[in-house]
Amino acid sequence: MTDVKTKDAKDIWARDFNYISVKRDGHVLEITIDRADRYNALHGGAHQELHDIFDGYEQDPDLWVAIITGAGDKAFCSGNDLKATSEGQNIEPASSGFGGLTDRWGREKPVIAAVNGVAMGGGCEIVLASDIAVADAHAKFALPEVKVGLFAAAGGVQRLTRQIGRKAAMELILTGRAITADRACELGIINRVAGEGETAMDIAREIAKEITMVSPTAVRASKRVLNALEEDIERLPEAFAGNTVEFDVVLKSNDGKEGVKAFVEKRAPNWTNS
Repeated sequence: MTDVKTKDAKDIWARDFNYISVKRDGHVLEITIDRADRYNALHGGAHQELHDIFDGYEQDPDLWVAIITGAGDKAFCSGNDLKATSEGQNIEPASSGFGGLTDRWGREKPVIAAVNGVAMGGGCEIVLASDIAVADAHAKFALPEVKVGLFAAAGGVQRLTRQIGRKAAMELILTGRAITADRACELGIINRVAGEGETAMDIAREIAKEITMVSPTAVRASKRVLNALEEDIERLPEAFAGNTVEFDVVLKSNDGKEGVKAFVEKRAPNWTNS
């Protein structure tokens, strides 16, 4: 997708968004994926809006912390809109990656994921790309792409392995198995699970408030140091480059086409290993 250039943050906040809602609360920006009827799955238009919103967040000096969540109580984000794929619609993310976040290198402001339901595929990759993540007790996490003939090409393979270790990550990546919020917390994918009488958004807002009480300059400096670790030492951008090549291979394969088709038709796929 060709990114839409934004002159400055004021241009962004003056816009009406079709797929995403935003709310400012002091120095905190709340971002909600507003496609509950599609389990908050993303297509090209939603990706572009998130790209623009995160651009605005980074550019706006009055915004210090962002929270991203999903509309409703069933899904945080269920990944790519495979129905849109089957209909021939554009689902390609902008240059900043899935949800405007997974390939956004060098960002200096924190993002908190408040996981209010299923976080599947690209949705889980948004969680992995966030700085802090909290979840409601009923939330589920998975990288199920292998079940539809694809793979987690928005950084899920690399980030999950780095965050929880190779063997634990391989079990989830190679099976596509979903795990509970409690298990995700045990593994270190998320920080906390909401208890009785609270929600993930309650916790996210509490953490965001704490962050706004410390020096934003020091927060940005801390982020820059961690960015250097990811980009210069662990060389994640270079590792991500191979994702595009491999994803193109699986997307054009017979198994890739069959997996998406079977998902849309709600049947078991017939793999041909080709």
